[in-house]
Amino acid sequence: MPPITVNRRQSNMFRFLGLLLLFGIALAILQVILYTAEPHSPDLAAPPQANIAQITPVSLADRYIVERDGDGLFYINGHVNGVRVRFAIDTGASVVVLNAADATRVGLEANQPSHHRIRTASGYSPMTWQQVDNVTIGGRVLGEIDIAIMEDGPAVSLLGLNALSRLGSVTMKDDQLIIGY
Repeated sequence: MPPITVNRRQSNMFRFLGLLLLFGIALAILQVILYTAEPHSPDLAAPPQANIAQITPVSLADRYIVERDGDGLFYINGHVNGVRVRFAIDTGASVVVLNAADATRVGLEANQPSHHRIRTASGYSPMTWQQVDNVTIGGRVLGEIDIAIMEDGPAVSLLGLNALSRLGSVTMKDDQLIIGY
């Protein structure tokens, strides 16, 4: 058997390092996916009633800081057509979702016949599309927004990406969600 030359050893070493690098990248992607996914358990969606008045985001000139609640979610108060609505910030939701109770409070019909479905973590659910004239989050007016109303929706309404994208940057650091204007 001929001796392995230095070039062949180096080639094998580079192959090994390349495979190790690919494995590390795959693990990093998996970690990002696992640790940025929002929990969608119905039990986690219902915030404890005692915490409703205690959650007050801090507003600074160019950003809005929301502290993580005891259930692991971030909540923010907003206004839909001038009526106060408490939202769970849901970066996994494509659109703003109002539950039936909040939809009724803001003057929308929550129980209209629907031929639309929305995909949730627990499967497909019937929903109705509506457009609201004015949504305000953290003192920032977002204007008209399309929303989904779910009669059997979540316990708390969801602030989805179609509203979050109008706010600016959204980052999470430790137990704070920072919305940059």
